[in-house]
Amino acid sequence: GDCAFLLRWYRNPFFWFLASKENDVYGVSDVPSWCCTRALSFGDRAVPRRMASALALAAAAPAALTHAPARRQRQRQRAAAAAASHPALGAGGHQTRSDDADGAWGGGSGRRGRARAGSVRLNAIQEPSAAAPEDPVAEVLPLGRADDAEIPAPVGTATKEEFMDWMLRAQSLPAQKLELVVDLPEGRGLVAREKVGRGESLLEIPDATLITVARAVAESKLGPAHAALQEWSLLAAFLAEQALAIEAGDTGGAFATYIRALPRRTGGVLDWPEEDVRTLLAGSPSQRAAYERQASVDGAIEVIRAQFPQLTPGALRWAFDILFSRLIRLPNRGGELALVPWADMLNHKPGCKAYIDDSGGKVCLSPDRKYQPGEQVFASYGTRPSSELLISYGFAPEVGDNPDDEYELVMGIDPADRWAEQKAAALRKLGLSPVESFPLRLRGYPKQLLQYASFILCDPEDPGELPDLATEALVGNAAMKGLLGALTRGKRGTQGEVLGGPAGEIAVREMLADLTSDALGKYPNTLEVDRNIAAQDPSQPTKPLKKKKAIVAEVLPPAPVEGTENDGAFPNADAWVGIFPEPVRQTQRSVAAARVRVSERRILAKTDSEVRLQLRKLKAAQMTTKV
Repeated sequence: GDCAFLLRWYRNPFFWFLASKENDVYGVSDVPSWCCTRALSFGDRAVPRRMASALALAAAAPAALTHAPARRQRQRQRAAAAAASHPALGAGGHQTRSDDADGAWGGGSGRRGRARAGSVRLNAIQEPSAAAPEDPVAEVLPLGRADDAEIPAPVGTATKEEFMDWMLRAQSLPAQKLELVVDLPEGRGLVAREKVGRGESLLEIPDATLITVARAVAESKLGPAHAALQEWSLLAAFLAEQALAIEAGDTGGAFATYIRALPRRTGGVLDWPEEDVRTLLAGSPSQRAAYERQASVDGAIEVIRAQFPQLTPGALRWAFDILFSRLIRLPNRGGELALVPWADMLNHKPGCKAYIDDSGGKVCLSPDRKYQPGEQVFASYGTRPSSELLISYGFAPEVGDNPDDEYELVMGIDPADRWAEQKAAALRKLGLSPVESFPLRLRGYPKQLLQYASFILCDPEDPGELPDLATEALVGNAAMKGLLGALTRGKRGTQGEVLGGPAGEIAVREMLADLTSDALGKYPNTLEVDRNIAAQDPSQPTKPLKKKKAIVAEVLPPAPVEGTENDGAFPNADAWVGIFPEPVRQTQRSVAAARVRVSERRILAKTDSEVRLQLRKLKAAQMTTKV
């Protein structure tokens, strides 16, 4: 029957742990509207019908998560615990969804390991851990971004000619069919100077040019403690050290010219003002990813500065911003991380199949098509949705241009479920988490979503049945494993089934329909407003819309301050060093964020429509069977 448990759910520490995903990083300002469950009889089992978990609704609607004012102070208190593993930076060899080097450029091996939204430990259902002691570093970190003055002054001061001279002479770069152009719509990029054939070997960058973990340790003067840092932090510390050394007058480093040629700003989320993260990403799962990225980097900076206080927060934040936008994982070297000068000038194009190849002692690019002189040559950063491109690189393709767009739907075990702990244990035995994320795409959603949902909703009388139910839902019949395993390469979920038969099929789709409908309602603007913003040229001055000015004001940049006007055209802005007038940067962020919102809403609307059509068919078939 119906049971109101909202108050118990809201006070449950498991909810707070999961809803924040960084445990105490965000506050919760809203409560989902549902507060009861219904049971459907599945033979000898009962399955809640509308038990769309609190976490699923909160995660699908990031607007319910507010950026709490005390977040920075709480982060510092828990820095030692939170940053030790740097979840969004791929600590301990596990690359999460936020680890943008994994799968980007190299090898084209498909999507990297998806970060499960809150890979929680079972004891998180009970009590949160005690807060860590006060952080030894007293200096306050930048709130969301580094001011221009906090970025080391030499960054962005090298000319194009200096950089090319360094590449050709100091790094022995062979003669190139590509040339560096700085006035493209994307800013910098590599353009064919003569005809380029499909599959032809380009770039051919020597190994000595790469900045790997081993090379950074060898060139650094930070000492043995530097080598003990996690690889992302190690590389960030190296970049910051080198930039600050140049600022202090030491220009003799092997990569001094490269450091000076790097952009001061990338446009990624680490470069965004807090207000833009709050407003431009409202309603989108990318807001949650942006807060996670910022929290992880802040925690990593705390850990680095505890060892090396001479590395300033602004320099480190800039360094992490560079890593997220330029770091490459080399596929033929065990996934080794590297900054690859010259190759990192290549821009991404959705659908491009050209990937970095690091075999043969050099880093090369094999284009996936022919190029004529004057055409920009593109590479693939991996099969990334527009939201990921926005978070890491600061751009989003036009709506409809990215075949890899998706909406990340998060769902998990209801903390008020009477068998919550037992279900979590059963999932962990299968290598799954009590909370999982699933991609919704225009071409559909994974079968595993429905199977997982049917398990978290099931309500057997005997909890001892849960391991078998988990296996039935997510693994399948062992007798069929051989044949299906060969066909599906053992992919988990392809051999399972939705629990509960026809009634279970209906229940999980009703839950999915609730989630998609609720997610659509969380975007602050109308679809028409977002489409109008997304259709604007990000390199041109913002064109104010005539209708619904109050709503548009939330996502459009303010009018330029007197004395800072710029026509917005990239060729007339300083694309080489990554500095644009603030009104131009605001327009870029607004248009890119609107493109992400429109793409996500298209996916949600299509999923919602398909699921409701499936529901009508299932219910009609059920009624026919009864008759």
